[in-house]
Amino acid sequence: MWKRSNRDGRASIQFDQQADTFDSRAGLPETVCQQVARKVAELAGLRAGDLLLEVGAGTGLIGSELVRLGFPYVGLDISRPMLSVFRKRVEAIHDRQSALFVADANARWPVADESVRAVFISRAFHLLDRKHILDETLRVSRGGAALLIGRVARDPDSVAAKMRREMRRLLGEGVGTPLRREERNELLFHTFLERGASAIPPSVAARWPTKRSPRQSLESWRAKQGLAGIDPPPAVKLEVLSKLQQWAIETFGSLEAMFESEEEYVLEGARLPSR
Repeated sequence: MWKRSNRDGRASIQFDQQADTFDSRAGLPETVCQQVARKVAELAGLRAGDLLLEVGAGTGLIGSELVRLGFPYVGLDISRPMLSVFRKRVEAIHDRQSALFVADANARWPVADESVRAVFISRAFHLLDRKHILDETLRVSRGGAALLIGRVARDPDSVAAKMRREMRRLLGEGVGTPLRREERNELLFHTFLERGASAIPPSVAARWPTKRSPRQSLESWRAKQGLAGIDPPPAVKLEVLSKLQQWAIETFGSLEAMFESEEEYVLEGARLPSR
C-alpha cells in the first residue's frame, strides 16, 4: 500500500467505513453506469487493447461496466474495503484483463510510463491534488491519450441543488468560499491546455429521474469527512449543518418531504498531444 498523507489516511478511514453502504447512499442506476461506460470509451476513442486507468475506482459501479466492454482496465482506490466490493463484481464477470490496486492517488500511480490510453476520474477529483493528477497523467499516458472527469449535475431548482448552494454559503461564512467543483475542473483543464492538449467539451452521458428529501442531503454530508471538497474544523461543520437543517425546515416545510427532479452525468476532459 502506498504511503498516505494524514488527510488521505482520514479519507481512507471514511471510505472504509462506507464501503457496505456507499452504493445505496451515493450509487447510480445500473443503466446510467452502462451509458457512462460506453460514453467514456467513445470520448476516449478506445480501441481493442487500449488500457484504461480509473483513479478513485471505489466499489466499481462504473468500473465494472468498463470492464464488461472488454478493454484492459486498471482501477486505483485508497480504500481496500471499497475495492473488495469491486472485486466481487469483477469475479462475476469472469474477466482476465482487469487489475485493481489499493493505492493513494496522490502518490505515484502503480502504472508504467506511457502505457495508458485514457485516465478516468468519477466524482473523486475534489479529493485529489491537481498538480499531481497532471504530472501522473502525463507520465503514464501515451500520445493522444484522454483525461476524462465525470460528475453528476443536478437541476438547479432541485432540493439537492438548493441544499448544496445554501450549504456552500454557510460554509463560506465559516472558512471562506471554496472553489466550486466546476471551477476546480477548469483550472486543471487549463493547465493541460497550456501543455498543448485539446479540450473535450462537456458531454451528457446519461439522464435519469430521481427523488430526494432535505434529510438525505443532510445525512450524506454528516457521513462525509469534509464538506464541498475541504476539511473544515469539526465545530464549523457541525454549525453549518445545524443551520442548514433549520433553513431546510423553513424552506421546504419538512426534512422528510420528497421532491422529484432530473439528474445528469456529465463527462469533460482534455486530449493530450500526440508525441
